[in-house]
Amino acid sequence: MEAAERCYRALKRRDPGYPEALRMRAVLAHQQGRANAAVKLMRRAIEQQPSNPVYHHSLGELLRALGDANTAITAYRRAFVLQPDRVENGLDLGDTLAQTGRSEDALMVYRALLKARPALGEAHARVAALLFERGAPADAGEQLLAWAQQGTEDVESQRDLAAAWAVIGEYERAVRIHDAIRVSNPEDARAYAGLGSMRQSQGRFDESASFLEQALDVDPGLEWVYAALMNNRDYSMAQARVDAMRQRLKDRSLGDEARSHLHFALGHLHDGCGDTAEAFAHFRDGNRLQARRHPFDPAAFGQRIDRITRHLDTAFFAEHRTSGDPSQRPLFIVGMPRSGTSLVEQIVASHPQAHGAGELSDIGRMVRELPAIVGTPSQRYPECLRRLTAEQVITLSQRYLGALSARDPEAQRVTDKMPFNMLWLGLIARLFPNARVIYCRREAMDNCLSCYFQLFNKGLRFSYDLAHLGRVYRQHERLMAHWAACLPLSMLTVDYESLVDDEELEIRRLIDFTGLPWDDACLRFHESSRAVRTASVWQVRQPVYRSSVARWRAYEPWLGDLRDALAAHAPPTG
Repeated sequence: MEAAERCYRALKRRDPGYPEALRMRAVLAHQQGRANAAVKLMRRAIEQQPSNPVYHHSLGELLRALGDANTAITAYRRAFVLQPDRVENGLDLGDTLAQTGRSEDALMVYRALLKARPALGEAHARVAALLFERGAPADAGEQLLAWAQQGTEDVESQRDLAAAWAVIGEYERAVRIHDAIRVSNPEDARAYAGLGSMRQSQGRFDESASFLEQALDVDPGLEWVYAALMNNRDYSMAQARVDAMRQRLKDRSLGDEARSHLHFALGHLHDGCGDTAEAFAHFRDGNRLQARRHPFDPAAFGQRIDRITRHLDTAFFAEHRTSGDPSQRPLFIVGMPRSGTSLVEQIVASHPQAHGAGELSDIGRMVRELPAIVGTPSQRYPECLRRLTAEQVITLSQRYLGALSARDPEAQRVTDKMPFNMLWLGLIARLFPNARVIYCRREAMDNCLSCYFQLFNKGLRFSYDLAHLGRVYRQHERLMAHWAACLPLSMLTVDYESLVDDEELEIRRLIDFTGLPWDDACLRFHESSRAVRTASVWQVRQPVYRSSVARWRAYEPWLGDLRDALAAHAPPTG
């Protein structure tokens, strides 16, 4: 970087206004962590060449990295208008619109891009995913079928299509594609890996392990596959594969993400053997790599909780008694990740009159859309919730119920186990005054350690640092205490430890709370064949077990940062 900077400075002296040098200096400044300087340099480059779509796109990337999504959208949109057939312009504009909750606008952009590039699989996949999230799985499937008809004969396109089918829950279609690739290309490691991943989601662990092992036989360099194998806690890895992982870690050219997968796999391996010191060392190294790639701001998280508790209090709910929709179908399962949310959903979903929809993004997307919906683009949630009209409440509630019906039109209860819906219970209360909420709670040290030992598919950035975990846990406690005091919804607290101590009693209490009649299938929840795509894919297939209770004590010597954070942010006593 120092050598590159010298070159760019030489260019600057020779030609101060040369726009490409300004752009490259902006990239360098961003890599060095000088975000504001990078944006200023990029704006200077645009002044020199205002019609260059690459420059506007680069500005959008810098702004998005800074967290300024709305200004990034303006830059991306300018790039897209200047060059609508450039893939990066359309995809990044659409992605940022979707990220900020403007899913309808995002769909329009993706579809405009598809007019210019009808066979662009990335755009088809994004349209399908958004349609599925918005409660239109049939339309999502039609989109993927249209993509297939455009021509996906090459292996990479087939692989992308399989991944897109999996995203919308069509696992058997994904399996057929991966299997066809395997048959025609027996040395294609990723085909075996794809089959293994699909079968793992379906709970077919022996079959999954066989495919994942075959993937590594063909290509020992698929680092994520080692971690996927270790997600099956009953799996015993051959020493030769363990040696291969250790050898891979010696490769200095290996990237942070791949290295992190290997550390987590080795962490689980040593944890299973009772070698706690070695296990923790690997989990620590894997988390540090993730934290470096995905920084977290605990102060900002605390400020969000402050704003929610300040604005959405008893007076707010007394003032905004809109009718909402009287449906009792939605059943929200919230709590910290790894607190038992997947287990509770599995129990409820085993009931013949219930359906487990998994972690839905619908409510979070509505929260991001609210400022635009109520006409105050600069006013975020929760402040903008005051402006939500009765008509808008009905529109949003019907939209959510439509998404549930698309997943199961007959079920009396449909669970949504997005853990951090706990942040959005204020909106949920306005949409569904008869909805039930199940709060899953687990002892703090165990809960936080379980998060620290899990490499999540979707980034929970606070989980990469023990101090951050302790602080977020206490903030979540503060929020749930607030909801217990003022939320006008029925809420049941399920303690993980109580569920382990008296399984049948707690399960009967849980099903009674849902309002469904008792069914013995709920005691056999681990026999369910429903697909699960969360970090608890293995655990929910097992009977309730005690080994996760007080697990933290085996790692106590290394948990000082967690213990200190929990103590520092504990609620005042007395």
